[in-house]
Amino acid sequence: MRIIVIDDDKEILDLLETFFSTLGHQTDVFTNSIEGLRSIAKEVYDLVLLDIKLPERDGIEVLKEIKSVDTNLPVVMITGYKEAEKVIEAFRNGAMDCLLKPFNFDYIKNNILTRISERKK
Repeated sequence: MRIIVIDDDKEILDLLETFFSTLGHQTDVFTNSIEGLRSIAKEVYDLVLLDIKLPERDGIEVLKEIKSVDTNLPVVMITGYKEAEKVIEAFRNGAMDCLLKPFNFDYIKNNILTRISERKK
């Protein structure tokens, strides 16, 4: 599976890249949403993990741009904030799920990755 993670926190990127690589997934990581969007436009991904709160632009706006490129690309929002309004807005704009920091890696593995694998069959 090919995964892209867009988050401004380098530690989060390192953590997720290590987690996904130990499961055998190729992971591209970006601290900048503009670079991440460029990669999504050029490459084929199975899953996007996207931070809701990014410095250069709102994660919901990035979600909308991703969905304009590929409506079927699964996007999971990441947040360290319990901002119910932002999470609801993300779901309204096509997010598949939302992860709160700190991550529940069993949930990611057993729910999110399983759902993506089943969609690919």
